[in-house]
Amino acid sequence: MNNLVLAFPLYNYLKFCNEIHNEKTILDCGAGGSNPPLSLFYEHGYKTYGIEICKKQLEKAKAFCKEKNMNLNIILGDMLKIPFPDSFFGFLFSYNTSVHMKKQDFIIALSEFHRVLKDDGLCYVNFLSENCDSYGEGKKISDGEYINIQNNEEILYVHYKDTEIESFLSKFEIIYKEERTVKRKQNEKYISSGFYEYILAKK
Repeated sequence: MNNLVLAFPLYNYLKFCNEIHNEKTILDCGAGGSNPPLSLFYEHGYKTYGIEICKKQLEKAKAFCKEKNMNLNIILGDMLKIPFPDSFFGFLFSYNTSVHMKKQDFIIALSEFHRVLKDDGLCYVNFLSENCDSYGEGKKISDGEYINIQNNEEILYVHYKDTEIESFLSKFEIIYKEERTVKRKQNEKYISSGFYEYILAKK
């Protein structure tokens, strides 16, 4: 089927996952949208599960699954209280979800990721860095956290220093880290966004 997933760092994560001999069960936390990245893992033989807190995004994912005839097992759920038992998954990822969550909430999510992973299971997470053209825009609500108004809606953007990220990861072993800058053209000018990408193993 070869559906093109636009979350390109997950292709690198898939390579790491394929090198580990864990059971090929994977959870996507924040799995909604019109082109769910879970489809990449489904096409490579993984048993996929996803949770999505936004009903609108969940419906988009369900429409995708129906159109592509894929059973990705995406359900309504909150990553602050993942509705699966301890040590259920060999693999887990959460792509771009930390960007719109308060830091204290994402610390809770990381603890849940650790809980549902099997021993030596792998986890992918990424974070928006302060190396962004948009850093500091909007109303500051906390360190690195800003509310922006887009299409008459309040959108939270959360930026991190790499040192503070790694203070949250004590339950994991960092096996891959990359600092990445993405440039895209918008309204006749280029906009830069910076990210930290991590692949973690459960200790």
